Amino acid sequence: MAERVEVIVIGGGQSGLVAGYYLKRAGIPFLILDEEDRVGQAWRKRWNSLELFTIAEYCALPGLRFPGSKNRFPGKDEMADYVETYAREFDLPIRLGTKVTSLEPAHGGYRLETTAGTFEAEQVIVATGAYRLPKVPPIAAGLSDEVYQTHTGTYREPSQIPGRTVVVVGAANSGAQIAPELAATHRVLLSQGSPLPHFGRRFLGKGLHWWGDKFGLIAKPLQGERDRLHKKTILVGPSLKKLSKRHGFELVGRTIGAEGRTMRFEDGREVETDAVVWATGFRYDYSWMHAPVLDQGGAPIQERGVTDAPGLYILGMQCQYSYGSALIWWVKDDAAYLVERIRERRHRTAGVPSRKG
Repeated sequence: MAERVEVIVIGGGQSGLVAGYYLKRAGIPFLILDEEDRVGQAWRKRWNSLELFTIAEYCALPGLRFPGSKNRFPGKDEMADYVETYAREFDLPIRLGTKVTSLEPAHGGYRLETTAGTFEAEQVIVATGAYRLPKVPPIAAGLSDEVYQTHTGTYREPSQIPGRTVVVVGAANSGAQIAPELAATHRVLLSQGSPLPHFGRRFLGKGLHWWGDKFGLIAKPLQGERDRLHKKTILVGPSLKKLSKRHGFELVGRTIGAEGRTMRFEDGREVETDAVVWATGFRYDYSWMHAPVLDQGGAPIQERGVTDAPGLYILGMQCQYSYGSALIWWVKDDAAYLVERIRERRHRTAGVPSRKG
């Protein structure tokens, strides 16, 4: 027998928790399903020294201040503990250890198959996040078994990297944090593709996101700019040249080949390496959604999170409405919007006039 819930939120990260916060305020019965065994685990699994480039003030979720000085940059474990406290503070109903393996329309709503049984819901928010599966380029297959390979999703600390020489492929924010710490114990080459726009973490004593908030740049609807900005990554912090000089690692060009133990770069250089850290990002995965809402590339077709499938919503996608849609502080805007759509549909199907506000 399926367990029936009026609204199910898939994903217990910050996006799902914020959706739960607004659902609870609206008095709508709901349940959050999350595959991890503890709230905040997605943060705890990142590398040990990871530091957010968002100041603490903008790491807060609605209704609960982030602890400590608001102008500092928290570590990943602080963020994990905060979201766990958030779920407990607002008594959000979360079913842990429950991975959704399939979603399909059924009985005027949706049937969800999970590792912990079957659920049915009238409405569903998919808040599984923008960064699900590690992306590793095909050239990785050309490397010898003698070369240790890991991705930023499984990298933890320098001691796990064997040998002397390591190539970090990808010079966005993850690669720019990992290369300096590896350089203390290894010879490091940081492979950079296209140059990225670069901004310091602070300007006139304020964090970058503070300025983006005050000038309304992050919450601004993207509209026609969406596709261009979706692909645009901003490097936050010191420039790569400054980091290279300060920590003693080498900057090389785009990685164009990998054979045996040899890595080849676009600038003509080659190196024999002992290890590679792929800082090549993540990709979304909605392949388990069996509803007519995905485009040819497997991404949901939506307008500010609302799909054409009645009662099915998306939350936390990168740039799904604004540049802030996948950012901690700003996800509340899309979450509040979707919960209002859920409330309106709930009243329509019950035959009750919808109130505004």
